[in-house]
Amino acid sequence: MKQQEKKYRVDSFTKVLEILSKNNAKKKQEIINIHFYTQKEGNDVVKLVKYRDQNEIHILDEIDGKYILKQKIPMKSTEEGLRWLKDKGYKMVDIIKMTYTDYEYKGGIIGLYTINDFLFSIILDYPEGQHEIFEKEFGLTKENVISLPYNKFLEKIGKLQSMKLD
Repeated sequence: MKQQEKKYRVDSFTKVLEILSKNNAKKKQEIINIHFYTQKEGNDVVKLVKYRDQNEIHILDEIDGKYILKQKIPMKSTEEGLRWLKDKGYKMVDIIKMTYTDYEYKGGIIGLYTINDFLFSIILDYPEGQHEIFEKEFGLTKENVISLPYNKFLEKIGKLQSMKLD
């Protein structure tokens, strides 16, 4: 069954880190990358992700507030990725910095994300039907769910930075 990402806004990671530590969750490395989200109708996502040593186009489908990675397309450079987006007809991208650490936990991934250095978000990456188990375990509520792509959420709260594709 395919993994689905479900996102939550939180005030801090303290409670989640305590639970992960108590249960010996395996911590992966901290990653900092830049995401260039396209501006499009609906909640499906097309974006360029700039990692330290690689660039990829990610295409995700949204279903009921959960995101499924449909395709990854390697790019040789950030410039090539931005050109690819422009060639597909996108005129603007929204720039989002993500700093995160993933933890392997009970058959999935718990991601602790800091978005643009201020927004704390937890991503549960599990097969369909398992998110509710971890919502309860970590005290996440329906009110905390971020059902929009991060760029649209940041726009909604007046904190979005965009760039025209030339």
